Amino acid sequence: MSHVELTEQIIESMRARDPDEPIAMINLLKFRDSALPELNMGSTTGHDCYFDHYGAGVSPIADRLGTGYSLLYLNEVHSCFFATIDEDWDYLLILQYPSRRAFIEMVTDPEYQELLKYRSAALANSRLIECVNDTPVDYPLNLQAPPPSDPVIDRPGLFSDPRVNAVNGRDPKQPTDMLNLIRLAEVTQPGGGVDNMSGAQGYEEYRTGVTSLYAERAGVAITWRAFPVATLIGPEEECWDEALIYHYDSREQMLSMFTDYDDYRVNHLPKRNASIVDGRLIETTIGK
Repeated sequence: MSHVELTEQIIESMRARDPDEPIAMINLLKFRDSALPELNMGSTTGHDCYFDHYGAGVSPIADRLGTGYSLLYLNEVHSCFFATIDEDWDYLLILQYPSRRAFIEMVTDPEYQELLKYRSAALANSRLIECVNDTPVDYPLNLQAPPPSDPVIDRPGLFSDPRVNAVNGRDPKQPTDMLNLIRLAEVTQPGGGVDNMSGAQGYEEYRTGVTSLYAERAGVAITWRAFPVATLIGPEEECWDEALIYHYDSREQMLSMFTDYDDYRVNHLPKRNASIVDGRLIETTIGK
């Protein structure tokens, strides 16, 4: 099932949260091969419809309104290492807004509402995930939410999946990023090396272990961390507690960590898997 439309109901749901709180918006985008024919745009691709018509039109509106948004990431997605079968993204876009109020003012502007037809015509699927910069008071937010029907924690035979295996054909020296979306367990599963902890504590053990021990070997560092408060566009059951971008100095260094069966997959990955109930792992590189 595809999820594309930004509805009035979605916007109204945001009004219940602090209007002055800074927010970031994660956009995961899957483009149509060609823009929907209703707009009579000929052979225009979904990619060009999105960037040349929708994207190009947003900046003047934001400037007129003084929303002050900034671009954090505009990355091409190469593969979804951990994802459901229908998730096959083309781009990752992350925008920062000085306040929730500023975002709502922009998306309710009549000129912006007119632009949405180009977004809808360009996209075959999308996610829009609202995040805050500071740890929420009730973190983790989703301990009482219904469990996901199709959880993704690990993937047996990871590199036999053709969507993932293509990583071996890409530039091994290219710096690369991994967007991690995680939903934390209330308590850790036994046997992962983080027994009798909360999911938040167990994941912290994983995060600090990886970023300290693999900082030099894999060139890994967390370059962005935020806390999702709502999936505005996407399945309701996709509830995330943390969003992180792990940066690797090169793709070959990233793969050396993932395929390290003597340490990473024995001493670190089990801590992650014991601490979460759902997750996504999306490979990106900075570019147009």
